[in-house]
Amino acid sequence: MKLFISGFFLWAVSLWGHAESSPPTSSALTIQRTFDRLSPPTEDISLWKQVLGGYDTEDPGKWNGNGWVCESNSDPAHGQCSPKLVWYASGETVLPLRFTEKRSGMRQVLNLRGYIQPYFVHTGCGTYGSKFQVYGAAAVGCQSGGGSSGAALTVWLPAAELARLPVGGLWQADLRLKLTNYFTDGRLADFTAHFQFDVVDPDHIEIFFPAFRTASPLVELDLRPQGAPDGSPTAQDITPLDMCLYDGYNANSTRYDVLLRDEGRPHNGRADSDFSIYREAAESDPDSPRDRIDYQVRLKNPESGELMPVVNNAQITWWEINKNLIRPVRLPSINYPVLCVPAPLLLVVPKFAVKDKNAGHYRGKMTVVFTPTTPTVN
Repeated sequence: MKLFISGFFLWAVSLWGHAESSPPTSSALTIQRTFDRLSPPTEDISLWKQVLGGYDTEDPGKWNGNGWVCESNSDPAHGQCSPKLVWYASGETVLPLRFTEKRSGMRQVLNLRGYIQPYFVHTGCGTYGSKFQVYGAAAVGCQSGGGSSGAALTVWLPAAELARLPVGGLWQADLRLKLTNYFTDGRLADFTAHFQFDVVDPDHIEIFFPAFRTASPLVELDLRPQGAPDGSPTAQDITPLDMCLYDGYNANSTRYDVLLRDEGRPHNGRADSDFSIYREAAESDPDSPRDRIDYQVRLKNPESGELMPVVNNAQITWWEINKNLIRPVRLPSINYPVLCVPAPLLLVVPKFAVKDKNAGHYRGKMTVVFTPTTPTVN
């Protein structure tokens, strides 16, 4: 008996349409830049580039009426545009957004730009359609059949807007957009962007003397003799000199280094910590106490608010500036008020006998060196 076994294979082709779907999701960005105010970035800052706000090819009408709206159409605090979707509003949107300087509270509105595009999948119409306003919902059909199944968002900050920040400082802003649906008016997701611009202005770091409106004041010491004419007249003086330090960063620097020094001429018999002025005469001997008047310097510490002695040619470093002491000033070189750190000086000439000095005109130079630590430009 022969046994025949016959085997065969069954096969079939299954055809199906490929459905694609992506639900709306929120987006939260942090945009940080550090730059010189006089040389801002030359490239636009992109926030979202054709980012989808949900789509469903099986049910195109589910999310093809999506768009983005602002909280207010009159207040740029978090972006200014329509708070309601507008059907078929074409074109690009200007999005005014208020930036605030952290320390001073100064405000400046910069204009972002944006648009949305209908999103097509497997329609033969390409991927993205024409531009509509950010808040311009649109369900767009395709000549080859089908239609859009979602919307894509593009928003950027033009580089030219950065030049509108008027002074250095820590500029911050928060953009808030809501992804909503035209048909349901329902909130689907939040799109937010936090901006932090560290704007430094090294060309305007200044040591400012408010009473003189200049960085090189001529300060007169009152050393007129005092006492009875038939006695031994003496002279002494205490002269205040208001001084303010502007760091080019609206008092946001993390460190302040200050150094005061005189001309460094000979000063026999004088403490190295003191300062001196010298008699202006051809025969004057700077090493002789008779041709030199010594003085001391005290400075109001901007951390503690207390007077402190200053050592000639020794660096002083401050890390924690007292915010309550900072004050606004209008510097001659800047058109807007800025915040500077007060560091007023006292020039103290101890009492001396007039007979111990040669008669004449005494003059000297004190130099103040100010070096703030600001962020590195990236």
